Amino acid sequence: MKACVTTDTSFDLVLAAGLHPDDSARVASVLVKLGAPIVAEATANLHLFPELHPLLVQGGEQALKACQATNILRIGAVPSWRFWRDLENRPEVAVTSYSRAPFPGLARKENVTTHPLEALSDLKLTSSTFSQPNAISPDFEAFPLSEPAWMRHLLKALPAGSRVFLGNSLPIREWNLAMQVPAENVHFYANRGANGIDGLISTFLGVVASHTGESWLILGDLSALYDLAAPWIIEQMESRKLRIVIINNGGGKIFSRVASLRDLPDKAREVIENRHAMSFEPFAQLWGMHYRIASAPSELTELPAEPVIIEIRPDAAQTESFWAAWQGVTR
Repeated sequence: MKACVTTDTSFDLVLAAGLHPDDSARVASVLVKLGAPIVAEATANLHLFPELHPLLVQGGEQALKACQATNILRIGAVPSWRFWRDLENRPEVAVTSYSRAPFPGLARKENVTTHPLEALSDLKLTSSTFSQPNAISPDFEAFPLSEPAWMRHLLKALPAGSRVFLGNSLPIREWNLAMQVPAENVHFYANRGANGIDGLISTFLGVVASHTGESWLILGDLSALYDLAAPWIIEQMESRKLRIVIINNGGGKIFSRVASLRDLPDKAREVIENRHAMSFEPFAQLWGMHYRIASAPSELTELPAEPVIIEIRPDAAQTESFWAAWQGVTR
């Protein structure tokens, strides 16, 4: 992880998410001139620009906690970080947003302004000196079969030119934590919001319908169950190198990380998490797709040229140990 530093410009931190690659190209030159640290989600697609790499801050939520930002520039969609939601109760922190959506993403009115994304090029900025911060990163190697570590394995498996669609909730957060600069020309997309789980596979297929390279969908098991009928269209698509990766952790595990739910009786949590013991092999058979259950990172390579479902079952004990160790390092 990289800790944030303060610049001598009016903005001391940039938050970026949900930028189409065409939009990320338009804002890259502005961010280079600004020179402030950037906490970018994968869907910001700012990794496409080598000149921005020294400014990209890794480490996710814990990196944001280390920041002492008082004037934030938000570009693109509303970030998924808890840090962003906590800004509701920090009116002393100024937030300026440039987005295609005319919404601030915050309910508070104090110290919040919103502008069209196109207006970003009109900002009058002065250059600033950016110091390389100290690096602290999660120990993925100590817990190689944990859920967050699988995201790093998947990142490394992406060939150049891939299109990647990230699932609605926990996969997005874990991917952003594991995010490094991927292979060349890899583009990221995602569904977000309260109904982001609906039609997730269908949305992915629509986004990559004409893409001739590899197309990857990374989603959770409940998201997959919500859209089992989606692959009917695959036979009509130009795109054939479809990799649907289902992180099967036996339910909606994001709810196990919600602080207000941790003290509930196990029976109540079982219902909230929608726990199950299903396999997705019959799903692949239903639509005539290849199927692979990945138990080691090496099984993410040498994939068939036709659509394939890859089921990953993270090690639950390693996942818990990973989060405990990560919170211990960054507390």
